[in-house]
This record gives sequence, C-alpha cells and structure tokens, in this order.
Amino acid sequence: MKITYDSFLTCTTIILVIHCANQDLKISNKEDLFRNCMETFEDEKKCSSLIEKSKKDLLSQEEIRKEQIAKLTKEELDGLKNRQEMKDVLASRNKQFVLQYIGYPDEKISNADREYWIYTRPVSKYAPGYDPDREVTVILRRGHVEKVNVIKPTSTDDSGFTLRNLLKAKEEKKKNSEKLKSD
Repeated sequence: MKITYDSFLTCTTIILVIHCANQDLKISNKEDLFRNCMETFEDEKKCSSLIEKSKKDLLSQEEIRKEQIAKLTKEELDGLKNRQEMKDVLASRNKQFVLQYIGYPDEKISNADREYWIYTRPVSKYAPGYDPDREVTVILRRGHVEKVNVIKPTSTDDSGFTLRNLLKAKEEKKKNSEKLKSD
C-alpha cells in the first residue's frame, strides 16, 4: 500500500479534528456548573452541594493567591524575604542551601541539565509594606543556582510584553468570544 502526501494530510487532519473534539470542557464559574447540574439531575439540593464541594476547583490562580496572602499574619508578611537580598544570597548556592533558605518548591520542572523550582506561595517582596511577589523561579544548573526570576505582584507592574500576559490575553479573548456565542 502506497501512502501519498494527500492521504497523509487527510489522515492527519482527521486525527487532529477528533483529538480537538474530545477535549474536556472546563467549567469556570458557579453559574454554568449549577445550570448544567440542574439540566442533568433536576435536583437543586444535590446541585447546591456539588457547588459547595467544587468551590475550591472553580477558583482562578489570582483568587487562590489572594486567599494565600489574606491568610498570612503580620509576622509572616514581615518575615518574607527582600527580593534583591534573596537574589544576591541565592546566587551560585547549591540545592540544599535553597531548601533551607526558602523551603521546598511548589512545583519542580526538570529539563536536561537544568531544574526549575517554582514558588507560587508568597516567599519574597520588594520591600516592607509592598505586596508579596506573585512567583519566584529558581533556575538550577548542575545543582547550583544559575538565576532567580521573580514575577512582581500585579499592583507593582503587570504591563509590557511577557509570555504570561500574551497567554492571558488569548484566554480572555477566547472566553469573550464564547460568551458572545452563547448570548
């Protein structure tokens, strides 16, 4: 059997369409979840219970972050590391020192000879009285800190071009177009 270029493209397109059609739809707000539950089960009591249990899953990253900051006591806020001092102290240190200095990361990503330790919980801030940084990424190469990247809090500066802002804009555009289609 001989496979031609056109038949290969056709098969690839079909596979891609089937894959996209099978993607799960994520419900991002309580109203949609409640409406879908009522259409399916027609039991308000059970649907209300489902909403309460799903409350944490429906929170956005920014809402989760605000909750974490709100739970911090004054002592914990005062105990956050100064951003520049943290960068200076961590420069060229090893993994063990990083773990003792700021603790275990919330997420680890390994890539060839580099590791990315991502801290989404509040670990640093610009100066006393400022909001905690949104995210700190410690880049380790061969077990030693190569670089420390910090994403500043939105109240400080969220303008400019970043990959995160580009993806956020695309997500918002998609949500708005879906909302217009449903109306």
